[in-house]
Amino acid sequence: MKDNDTKSNKGVVTIVVSLILMVMITLVLIVAKGVRIKCARIRAVTALSSAVSSIKADYNPYIFENYHILLFDSTYYGCGEGKTEELIREYLEYTLGGSFNVKDVKLSAVNTIQMNDCSALKYQINDYMKYSLIESGTELVLKKIGISPDKADKAVDDETLKAMDEETLDAITKDKEDGKDPEKKAEDKKKTEKKTEKKDPRFVNRIMGGATVAVLMLPEDAEFSQNIIDIFSVPSYSGMFYMFSDDVSHDFSDYSALRGDLTSSNGWGNSFTNNAAAIAYCSEVFKSLRSKKENKTYVNMEKEYIICGYPNDYLNYSHTVRKLIKLRLGFNFAYLLTDAGRMARVSALATVLTAYAPFLQPVVKYLLAGCWSYIESIADVNFLVKGHKVKLIKSSEDWCTDIYDNLAVFNRTIGNEDKEKGLDYDEYLMILMAATGEKMYDRILDIFELNAGIDYPDFRIKNAAVEFSVNTEIEYEGVSFDLYKETDY
Repeated sequence: MKDNDTKSNKGVVTIVVSLILMVMITLVLIVAKGVRIKCARIRAVTALSSAVSSIKADYNPYIFENYHILLFDSTYYGCGEGKTEELIREYLEYTLGGSFNVKDVKLSAVNTIQMNDCSALKYQINDYMKYSLIESGTELVLKKIGISPDKADKAVDDETLKAMDEETLDAITKDKEDGKDPEKKAEDKKKTEKKTEKKDPRFVNRIMGGATVAVLMLPEDAEFSQNIIDIFSVPSYSGMFYMFSDDVSHDFSDYSALRGDLTSSNGWGNSFTNNAAAIAYCSEVFKSLRSKKENKTYVNMEKEYIICGYPNDYLNYSHTVRKLIKLRLGFNFAYLLTDAGRMARVSALATVLTAYAPFLQPVVKYLLAGCWSYIESIADVNFLVKGHKVKLIKSSEDWCTDIYDNLAVFNRTIGNEDKEKGLDYDEYLMILMAATGEKMYDRILDIFELNAGIDYPDFRIKNAAVEFSVNTEIEYEGVSFDLYKETDY
């Protein structure tokens, strides 16, 4: 009986032990599978991260080598976004092997370099300039100017303009109230103008418009590309295209027009400070009339294009010249008003020219001062395009023209060139770029697209991705992993 009980107990123990072993083995197998699945998921995540990195590594080499900006074409130069998804799938299948099934790959949330007001472009430019060993060109310009941009960007201060307005308004009011017959006054004016035509520098100045001046000062070493930019297809095109004259009202017969020209270049100071990195960047990497580089580009007047946005090199050069003249006009006019000797000569000439209506002498005085400042500005820009330097704020020793110079101004040689404090052509372009404002960034992208298009004809900035995400579904032993990866430069 005892033997039977012993055998029975041994059987129970065997069964219990077997059950425990079965449970333990089952648990081990479950844990092992869980670990295997977990490891498989980690492997899939790692593979996806590597696949995304391989896409990022396929950046546009031309833009990186020449402009230090990272971006990749999400359509792989015209193949479509499906090509990017296909490459990610191929990379995953190769990396993971046959035990994994890549069921789905979708590219999503693609942000291009132009989105959000070119925020990604601004970030990369700032990042590059932060670590650039080259001294910032904007810092050098500020040292030469000697005052902060917000003070320098108003060539003629508000108090001076107010005093001018009051003096001219008083003169015009007195002229209207003098009681003379209007017809008689007009006849006297005509006679006076005829007698004094040779003495009035404004008569010759009427032919000295910006287009004429740009041709007359064109340097012999200027190299214009024959390529024409399709303004309606570049990234900066926003549905409208305007052409502005950019000319100073060079007949100097209207005080209101003069006043507008004197203040039209105001307001660049804050932009110069806020966009200092981008302005210095453009000055470093892009070509201009005076800054020639060896790299192959679609146009040669790249900085001028950023400033003006016209379809060809000559138009951009011509309008840049006009903008420079208008910029210099304000600074020259502001100095001239402080030069007692030269203003005495201007006042005396104004008295002669207004013999028919003496009350108008103050108005004509300012118009003649504007005329002389314009002639000096032409001389300044002529020196700049020839490779010389011109101080932003002049002194008596820096003034180089006579009020009757007009056409002779192109034959003048620079006398007092301050190479330490004077700004060269490209440094003046920095000020004009500041005046361009946010449009500068879109036009930078225009140049990227045009130049990269020489080697990559299907490259478009609208497809230039700097940030993207990928959704994938990967299956392993019947278990699906929904993976998401987001990345940027």
